[in-house]
Amino acid sequence: MMKSRKLGIGLLLMLAVVVTTGTFAYWASSLSPDTATNGDVTVTIGTGAAESSTLTLTAYTSNTGSALVPTGNGAAGSDTATWTIPMDWDQDSGTEFAGATGDLTITNVTYAMTGFTSAELEVLFSASIPATVLTEGAASQDVVLSVVFDHEPADKTEYDNIKTGTLTITIEFTVNPN
Repeated sequence: MMKSRKLGIGLLLMLAVVVTTGTFAYWASSLSPDTATNGDVTVTIGTGAAESSTLTLTAYTSNTGSALVPTGNGAAGSDTATWTIPMDWDQDSGTEFAGATGDLTITNVTYAMTGFTSAELEVLFSASIPATVLTEGAASQDVVLSVVFDHEPADKTEYDNIKTGTLTITIEFTVNPN
């Protein structure tokens, strides 16, 4: 009976090993895919922010022309005054725009002279710069500003108010990135 008990335990152990091995092989060979949903995942998307830059105008290095006369009323060029202005365009922080280019334009001009409004002076004078492309972070670039006495005063009263006067011009320059 002892022998049959040992035999019974041995058979049970062997059966357990066979069943376990068979089960493992059975489950691994017939494993099927499954799907699970974790719920909603929220990701916040940032926004692109404009990077600021600074246009620096240093002191006017040279100027030509004085005692302007209206176009066609004096020697050639006596209707124009010019200034050379070094300009430097730099990004305020970071370097992601290093080497970017931008077109320099005059965006606002205000004229002032005793006895005249800015609008009246806009009829007589004009301010301009040649087409200029500035490079961010590059060395200063000289820009030539020209002021032209385009039109004669309308009458003797306007002439008397403008002769020997001093014209003050405030100019706003803008760099528009390309």
